[in-house]
Amino acid sequence: AALPWLPINHCPHCARPTPDGGLCGACLKAPPAFDSIHAALLYTGALAQLVPAAKFGGRWSLLPALAQLILPTVQAAPRPDLLIAMPLHPKRLKERGYNQAQEIAAPLARALHLPLEHDLLIRSRDTEHQARLTGKARRDNMRNAFSVHGDLTSRHVAVIDDVMTTGASLQAAAKALKQAGAARVDGWVLARTPQQ
Repeated sequence: AALPWLPINHCPHCARPTPDGGLCGACLKAPPAFDSIHAALLYTGALAQLVPAAKFGGRWSLLPALAQLILPTVQAAPRPDLLIAMPLHPKRLKERGYNQAQEIAAPLARALHLPLEHDLLIRSRDTEHQARLTGKARRDNMRNAFSVHGDLTSRHVAVIDDVMTTGASLQAAAKALKQAGAARVDGWVLARTPQQ
């Protein structure tokens, strides 16, 4: 009950909290490449300690439990054809030893009986850590960061990630997936930062 749940009123595109649940100014001004973001929580309070502990502190066993928090949200979302965990570059994966998005995506795929594709979306460029960058730098950092290996014509794809801040990673992934033919790309994230 103490967790910072995402308010009911939020932008249907990017999940940023809004006064009336309508589109936020940023999405009105520049509609994102992704079609919608489904988030369970706001990235604040205790959650802002749990996620970095899981992601950078080697406590990956927290991630499947955190994935259960987003399950009711994504069960109510439009059903995709397949799931893709936000990929890490092979160098980053070797450093960390696991992909936090994969650890969230696997239990969701099992619970929803959806295929989880591992090799369709590839992080083709080793980018700087997004957490260290400003909004514009995050967008620049993600330019041409992904490639798609496969035909996604007319498919509905959900990309799973842990936290959405500016949406730069999801934006870049959605662009690549749509260039490969995807008809719809949604982001399923555990948490959304409140003010980005």
